[in-house]
Amino acid sequence: MKEFRFVYPYLMLAIPVLLLLAFLFRHRLGQRSRLWFPQLSILQEAPTSWRLRLARWLPPALFWLALLFGITALARPQDVEYRKWFETTGVEIAVALDTSGSMNIIDMDPRGQRVVDLRHYQQGFFGPTTQVGTAKEGTWDRLDVVKAVVAKFLSQRRGDQITLTVFGTEARTLCPLTSDVQSVGTMLKQVEIGMVGQATDLRKAILYSLKRLVGLTIEDVIEMAKTRSIDYVLKKIRHEKGSYVFDKDAEKRIASSKLHPSLIAAMRAKKPRSQMIILLTDGKHTATQGEEGRQSVLKAAQAAALYGIKIYTIGIGSRSAYTFVRRRKEGRNNVVRIPNDSFDEDLMREISRITKGKFFSASDKKALEQVYRDINKLEPNRFKIHQWEKTRELYLWLLLPCLGFLGLELLSRETLFRRIP
Repeated sequence: MKEFRFVYPYLMLAIPVLLLLAFLFRHRLGQRSRLWFPQLSILQEAPTSWRLRLARWLPPALFWLALLFGITALARPQDVEYRKWFETTGVEIAVALDTSGSMNIIDMDPRGQRVVDLRHYQQGFFGPTTQVGTAKEGTWDRLDVVKAVVAKFLSQRRGDQITLTVFGTEARTLCPLTSDVQSVGTMLKQVEIGMVGQATDLRKAILYSLKRLVGLTIEDVIEMAKTRSIDYVLKKIRHEKGSYVFDKDAEKRIASSKLHPSLIAAMRAKKPRSQMIILLTDGKHTATQGEEGRQSVLKAAQAAALYGIKIYTIGIGSRSAYTFVRRRKEGRNNVVRIPNDSFDEDLMREISRITKGKFFSASDKKALEQVYRDINKLEPNRFKIHQWEKTRELYLWLLLPCLGFLGLELLSRETLFRRIP
């Protein structure tokens, strides 16, 4: 970050003071002693030459310019570039946000009572009757609340590396692991409901987040070693992100592949970082129904537990039996009252238990903010900020014109515009 500054800015106050004095005493400045000769009064009607006209204003103007430049140079202008370097032992965080269709529900707006003009509407002559209404202007749906709270949470995680994943029917990673919180916040603003489908697939949410956190694995190293040189693989292990779990199965695979001892030593020397996934959803796992779907989600959680990655699950939404869902962003009758189908608390608790994380539930914005404060306490970020500045002095660019104007003023007074006496 660059900045222009004056070391002694209070000296700049002298400029308006001097200009005011120059205006008040403009008739007295520059006057010299005079001798009166009555017999020369007839010369008052003589025409004024160009040298005399210039002599009245040019030397004083040069003097005042030199004074202005001199005062500004004394204020010591500087061009400063600030630089920061984070030495961090922070946490690698994968934030997974639900963008399924149910995030259109408006039950978490902190202002409450956002539905007006509520009335009954019958669909067809013998069709069902539903309650419809109009949401007040600027009403927040669940995703709006989540984005606001997550943005605040991210701003407090300086020194961490963060990746952002959205999930619905599918899952997509919006940004890789980065310590640039501002860029993650920019991507967060672009998240929209239904951008990856209307259903909810918790399995894909976990696996996509896990993929960003894990990096290279022992299996990847074994495959690389088959076709690449030892130096190339060593460089990859030392400089790229990797997670190496040396359990019994891994030891067997290493022994059968006959990996070079230097590669094994490099993997063992790689210290694992603290990693976690924050999985936020308002619904159940609907991609695969029944026990089969439940088991697929738990297998994904077990894969995260294998690498020591904690999953903090957050279930959001009110506990009321009925709620209002937004059908379209503007116009009348844009909300419909529907039964409230809450999240699968048992499944989310099991995901957190397997990975040694924790389950939270939040029914409104205030409760969701408290959830993220609790996560901050459970997973504090530790970092040091090394800060320095690179300064470039600019006074010389003002001092040289000041001396130049003074020299011109003195030279003009003593030569071209010299007066006698």
